[in-house]
Amino acid sequence: MSEVQTAAGSKLFIGTTADNGDSDSYTEVAEVVSIGEFGRTYDQIKFSSLGDRNVRKFKGQRDDGDINLDLGRSVGDAGQAAMIVALDSDHDYNFKITLNDDADITGSVPTTLIFKAKVMSYTTNIGGPNDVVKAKAMLGIKSNSITETAAH
Repeated sequence: MSEVQTAAGSKLFIGTTADNGDSDSYTEVAEVVSIGEFGRTYDQIKFSSLGDRNVRKFKGQRDDGDINLDLGRSVGDAGQAAMIVALDSDHDYNFKITLNDDADITGSVPTTLIFKAKVMSYTTNIGGPNDVVKAKAMLGIKSNSITETAAH
């Protein structure tokens, strides 16, 4: 049986700067169109030895990445308004993403990812006469802050 599911129904939430993201209170960010890829990567360090002509590769610093968000611009939405406030803060905010993979029975919960991030950008894209006014935002994830709880 495949465990693949659609992204439709996934949600993004913003919390506060509280230390414990698990017990924080969250506000849903409305009108999310897409949540870009994120996750741990390591810088590659290469060492080339003259004598044996081999390139050796090592892992360097780790980075949990950035999330690029596409949004339907809705500054009246409490979640987007909280992101705009967080944009001018140097503090890490708690964020939560829930996937659409719960068992659809009472008491089940979806896969949940909680992490700390800084809102690094929030920009407006007006577009043309047949476009919806959109926003783009970027979240800079604090390394080693992502926790994932599987659906159950």
